[in-house]
Amino acid sequence: MSARTDILDALQRDGYKHREAASLLEVATKEPQTPTGLGDPEFPATLSGGHALIIEYGDEELMAWCQCGRPLGTGRPSQPLDPFAEAWERHVMAGVSR
Repeated sequence: MSARTDILDALQRDGYKHREAASLLEVATKEPQTPTGLGDPEFPATLSGGHALIIEYGDEELMAWCQCGRPLGTGRPSQPLDPFAEAWERHVMAGVSR
C-alpha cells in the first residue's frame, strides 16, 4: 500500500466518499510545501528557498506553479514555456510572501 492509499482509506473511514476524499487529497498536494528545515531567504528562487518553478503535465495541458503553491498559469504543450518563467520571475522578484 502507498501513503496515498492509506490516506484515502482513512478519509473514507471518517465518512468521506471516495471522490470527495480523492479531491481533498489533490487539493492538499497543491498547498504550499517547503521541505522541513529548509527555506533559504537569500535564495528564494531555489528548491531549498521554497520557491522553485514547478511545471506539470496533465490532460493535454501544462500547469505551472511556484513551489509555495501560487498558480502561474496553464498552456498547451506545443507553446513556449516563457510565460510560465516570466510569471514565476515576477512572483519571486516581487518579494515573495509565504
